[in-house]
Amino acid sequence: MFRKFRRYVTVFKVFSKYNLFTLLYSEVNQYYVSTNRNPCFIDVKNRDKAIKLRKAFEELGPTFIKLGQILSKRPDLVPAIYVEELSNLQDNVNPLDFTKMKVAFEGFSCPLPGTDSAPIDFDVLDIFDDFNEEPLACASIAQVYEAVLNGKKVAVKVTRPNLIDTINLDLAILDDLKFIIVKALGFGSNFDIESFLFEFKDLLNKELDLSNEARNIKRFQANFASVEGVNVPNVYDEFSNENVLIMDYMEGTTIRKLPDISDEKKRWYSNIISTSYLKQVYVDGFYHADPHSSNIILQEDGIAYIDFGAVGVIDDELRRNMLNLFYGIYKEKMDVVFESFLKITGINKEDIDVRRFRMDLDDIISKQNYSSGERQSDNYANLALKYNLSLPSEFSTLERALILIEANCLELDPNFNLLTNAKPLITKVFMKRYSPFEAAEYLQLEGDRYLEIVKNLPQGINDVIETIRGYRIERFEEKSKEIKRYRAIESSLKYGFLAAIMLSSAYMAVNGSGSLTTLGVAGFVSSILLFGIIFARRI
Repeated sequence: MFRKFRRYVTVFKVFSKYNLFTLLYSEVNQYYVSTNRNPCFIDVKNRDKAIKLRKAFEELGPTFIKLGQILSKRPDLVPAIYVEELSNLQDNVNPLDFTKMKVAFEGFSCPLPGTDSAPIDFDVLDIFDDFNEEPLACASIAQVYEAVLNGKKVAVKVTRPNLIDTINLDLAILDDLKFIIVKALGFGSNFDIESFLFEFKDLLNKELDLSNEARNIKRFQANFASVEGVNVPNVYDEFSNENVLIMDYMEGTTIRKLPDISDEKKRWYSNIISTSYLKQVYVDGFYHADPHSSNIILQEDGIAYIDFGAVGVIDDELRRNMLNLFYGIYKEKMDVVFESFLKITGINKEDIDVRRFRMDLDDIISKQNYSSGERQSDNYANLALKYNLSLPSEFSTLERALILIEANCLELDPNFNLLTNAKPLITKVFMKRYSPFEAAEYLQLEGDRYLEIVKNLPQGINDVIETIRGYRIERFEEKSKEIKRYRAIESSLKYGFLAAIMLSSAYMAVNGSGSLTTLGVAGFVSSILLFGIIFARRI
């Protein structure tokens, strides 16, 4: 509790330093669309707050830096100016000296080459032929170094020390402050903060364990084994663990440092980047979730992806709906686009203004088919903001990744249009989906399940019949009880009425005179006869 209190004090001081508590009573307007060419007034108004928030996250360390990075990938939740500013957290992390980073190698069990076990005075740097202690890249979770291992140039990724305790404290604090976070960042009413924090915690746990990234790299290798022009680094398992990841160093240059080459070569790179990424999304369902320009290396024979700590997975249902959405835009079929988007967001037609929504979708279809040289991938996030819709986190993460891919390709080819590159892949995927082979494979995989259903069908029908029969018997018993109850009430009323006649008739027969006495005797006798008839009928 004392450590948590101290961390609370630190967070409070940093937020006070940057005057971020004003976010709690300011109205963060999400419902606007602007571009870099023509920024709205509200962009300028909120930019200063976004810059302060980014600086505060940097000062508070890895958990808040990672939180900012995640929020920068959710344009459906966070206003565009915050997305733009928080995305700068990717590259602005101060490096730690290697003497502090070296503790990640403690307990390293790799034997020296040519020996059976590590020597007593074991220095992990003895494993390498050469090791540059100046980091190539610095991130909130790890730093990357250049080294030579067994004559080959490698990249060595090392986690930062003492992260676990700080991250656990920060996660507990974020859980305490979740309602304040929703207010401060202006999240919509449909935002599920509980689910978001759970996914955030899961993501941090995975990124802290570099063995997860090693598995991601191997999966990408398998997916692109037969694809020319796309290279994935090899992992050195015998020298890697949860704190250290050693892989091939991918030679080449980044998009922003690309030397002067022909426009044709640039278009070639752009085509490889877009088609390989669309394959990851619509064919593999497993994609690089952070494809900014520094994570794509341009090489002579193609491209190479690096930094696989953040990946995305799309289940079959979402992938099918997304493909249908893309297909509907490609074929300009409004109904297909409309139904697909409703399925992706999980909303009902009754919850939105259908006419205006379809008009906005028509505008998106027009932009994607007839615009060139403009960014299109954030159209869906803007639409979600406008109608206060909560997109699935998988869809939002992917959309942010597609925005990065689109930005990279536009930098290489100013006339790039993602849909143009997607059309051949969409056609190929649809032909494969409805091919006889796919149908036969589907029937084979689903055959056992359908056979089990058929086998259990008679029993299921019998259960339904028994249920109906039991329901009818139960209803009949309830009806019988109700009838008996009404009959008892009816009998009580009859006996009461006859008793009243009998008593009044007896009174008139005894105390009356003349015709009243005669009437009283007749009434008394009649009531006794009626009592007898009713009693006889009940027997």
